[in-house]
Amino acid sequence: MQVESDLIEISNNNNPSVEYIEGELTKRNINPVRWAIVNVDDKIYTVSVANLKE
Repeated sequence: MQVESDLIEISNNNNPSVEYIEGELTKRNINPVRWAIVNVDDKIYTVSVANLKE
């Protein structure tokens, strides 16, 4: 297994819940070890993700 750090852009839904962010990561086949929102603008959340790759 390997962990890769990535920056992912997710659409801003004005409700950055854990369920929303993790659901969007799962849709992109990302298996997050940890994640954090690092930037927010009107349309995009930028999320730093430690992605576990097998």
